Amino acid sequence: MDNKIPISSCLLRGALRHCPQCGEGDLFQSYLRPREFCENCSETFEGLEAEDGPAWLTIALTAHLVIPLLILLESKTSLSYGIESVILCLFTILCVLLILPIAKGAFIAFLWLMKKNRV
Repeated sequence: MDNKIPISSCLLRGALRHCPQCGEGDLFQSYLRPREFCENCSETFEGLEAEDGPAWLTIALTAHLVIPLLILLESKTSLSYGIESVILCLFTILCVLLILPIAKGAFIAFLWLMKKNRV
């Protein structure tokens, strides 16, 4: 295929968990399991292993959200440490569950783009 897809469009499609090629088909068949190919355009996703990249990105983004919440809870509220711990744990779990599939989709889309642009 000769037409080039801009990297921003490709990453956005992946982050939205859609096929980086057509933007229509689903990238995942379940929460984090990628499909072998797009059901819409038949583009293959074989060999696109995101490995640990999405986990590292998820940890970094979650930390940047949890730490300000911790500082806010410590400085602006008079909650007990137990209540603060429950809030922080639940917030951390929620962040990880929401960010991880987005990060994995973006990583797979980036890997797909690099594979397509390889000479």
